[in-house]
Amino acid sequence: MPLPTAEEGSGSRSSRSSARRRRRRSESLEQRRRYMTGEMVWMVKKIRTCEEAAQPSDAEIARKEEVDQATDELEATSSALCAPHIRQEVVGHDSNAVEVYSETFRNEAEEDVVSSAPSSPLCEPRIQQEVIGHDSNGVEICKAIDIETFRAYRQFEAKFDEKLARKMKLPTLDGCISSSPADAELHHGRQYATKAARSFVLALSSSIGGKPLKQCSGFFIGWDESDKNHETGLILTSAHLICSKQPSLDSWLCEDEYAPDAEVIVHFPDRTTSKGKLCYYQKHYNIALFSTKVKPSLQLPVFNDNVNCGQKNPCTFERHHFMYTYGAAPECGIGGPIVDFSEAILGMSTPDSEGSFVPSSILLKCFHLWRKHGRIPRPHLQLKLSAIQYLDEAHIERISLDCGIDDGLIVKEVSNGSMAEKNGIRVGDVVESLDGNCITSLVELEIMLLDLSQQHLERGSNSDSKIDVELGIFRTRRRKRRTIKMTLKLTEEGEEVVRGYYTVTAPKAISSWVPPEKVDQGQIDIRANSA
Repeated sequence: MPLPTAEEGSGSRSSRSSARRRRRRSESLEQRRRYMTGEMVWMVKKIRTCEEAAQPSDAEIARKEEVDQATDELEATSSALCAPHIRQEVVGHDSNAVEVYSETFRNEAEEDVVSSAPSSPLCEPRIQQEVIGHDSNGVEICKAIDIETFRAYRQFEAKFDEKLARKMKLPTLDGCISSSPADAELHHGRQYATKAARSFVLALSSSIGGKPLKQCSGFFIGWDESDKNHETGLILTSAHLICSKQPSLDSWLCEDEYAPDAEVIVHFPDRTTSKGKLCYYQKHYNIALFSTKVKPSLQLPVFNDNVNCGQKNPCTFERHHFMYTYGAAPECGIGGPIVDFSEAILGMSTPDSEGSFVPSSILLKCFHLWRKHGRIPRPHLQLKLSAIQYLDEAHIERISLDCGIDDGLIVKEVSNGSMAEKNGIRVGDVVESLDGNCITSLVELEIMLLDLSQQHLERGSNSDSKIDVELGIFRTRRRKRRTIKMTLKLTEEGEEVVRGYYTVTAPKAISSWVPPEKVDQGQIDIRANSA
């Protein structure tokens, strides 16, 4: 669309101004926008300087009128250039004559109030669809989403993303990069693992009703104490072997289903087999114990429970007790041992991530708890955490400078409705201690939680009960420390961490129902479909 002439907006001008306008009209619209934006910025600075020094001259007044006219032309040409902004109060100028604006801060007292509003704590919008039936496969059929609801959802989703972006600017959350140094020497460990496999590593397969389910590895960990002849051994493996359904990759949703009645066969290196009997499985650590008749050639392995390398922060879907090595194990290797150069077991391979494993320190704690008490309960904090010490150096330095802390566990997510949320723990805060003991790593936290479970059981308490703990919290927003006393659930189930949601509804109903993708693609005019 051609630009309006200068005569239409401001009347007559000097011959010099008319020539300039004629030249500008010959330029492209994009060049005109960039040129006028630069001219406007220059003139604003010039006018500020003149206002501070003296009254502007006639030439400067004429120049300002020209800029105003150009601004009107620019706004008339393209409304796409307009953007929302906040008008701030000018409270002064700095040494370079740049304006200084006022800032608005939240009252610190608000941090002590646990609000149920969607904006605090962090809640994600979602559309709740009405189920109107099921298809021939039993899959739910939902009513189509109307335009108003979908567009309202998009607006709330944008606000959620903005709030999440603000939280990610906190020093404890900004630029989180988990890293793990690659060690080429780990490739040579294969020969040691192969040698070790001949003495204590076994293969396992599972089936339900004759239909194959999973194939995993496992290893000999001890003798069945009920067999005085030492002919029955205990095999430790991943509970993935009897996992019948895994609808989500997020372990914290606790949606996995298990088949404890599945038939399990233990395969020995000499190609003979034996039936395995499930003794116990624990959902949080995803481990399982089976008993079976073993060969005399099997030997008890040696464990290295002091693993200090290969550590990094797990991703948002993974449990806290994971450690990492180079390369992923094949599916048949899940549940098998991670072995060092001296043939000692460092941990057990997991199905959750490339190169992840449960360290021996956790495995041995769990095994001894089961040996003595027949179960492995664990307190649930209902927090997703990451260790400061495993961030990159630049990020650690920023946290140290801004918050004055060098160690601890950063809160990445708080489960909706949990005790932690009710006690005011927020995303970005730092957990520094548990019952007065400083925490520097996630594995260390898991050891502390298992120790609390052991103490609880040794006092003769019911395993499916509650336990009192004290958490030392650094509140990042207020830069203050606080001790929080909480009563946690002690259970053998998996720890669940679920983000809060709130349902978006349309402000008014409309007569037409359309697919969401058409709204996204701009194919629907909402005015034409309004009731």
